[in-house]
Amino acid sequence: MKKLFLNYSVFLVTIGFLVMTSCDDKKKELKTTTKEHMDAESKTIENMQAAYKGEKTATAKYAAFSKKAEEEGFHNIALLYNAVSAAENIHATNHKAVIEDAGATVPIITPEYKVKTTKENLADDISGEAYEAKTMYPDFLKTAETANNQIASLSLTYAMKTELKHNFFFVQALGDINSNTLNSLPTKYFVCPACGNTYATTPPRHCDFSLTDKEKFIVFQ
Repeated sequence: MKKLFLNYSVFLVTIGFLVMTSCDDKKKELKTTTKEHMDAESKTIENMQAAYKGEKTATAKYAAFSKKAEEEGFHNIALLYNAVSAAENIHATNHKAVIEDAGATVPIITPEYKVKTTKENLADDISGEAYEAKTMYPDFLKTAETANNQIASLSLTYAMKTELKHNFFFVQALGDINSNTLNSLPTKYFVCPACGNTYATTPPRHCDFSLTDKEKFIVFQ
């Protein structure tokens, strides 16, 4: 009987130890998760500020590149740059709203860029848009999702998807310069005012990204 009592006591102590250990593990896990979430929240705002700076710079840069293309006789490419500039400004506006909603400081931007020949500008832009669409924005989006910042995730997603389309347009334009087939480039572009989504042909009834009615699209022709 005494032996049975001792065994039962050991059993209780063991159970107690396991329960305490489990509670400690959960506390550590909760603490780690909370810290990860807080770090992601802070990093998301930093990312949004960086993205805002990039989009404002792109807005000014593409407007300048449009003028350069027009000077060189590439009217259809100038038209493309005007449309893309408008789209980038919409992204910047969306990013700004996210920053303001977080009570953070919206950076004051002085755009820095160099205007080269249109062919050189396009080559640089293809690389830049590819980086944003395939590396920068996906990384920023992952952090925003960890922070559970839904408005940041939405703004980043709009920009990421649109930059991928811009990359395609720039690749097409550079290819047409190289093959001397500029007449095949689109003569009209449509930009969604809500997300910056850009269309080079007749757009659908609603934006693929934001469901904005096509009647509200900004037209460049």
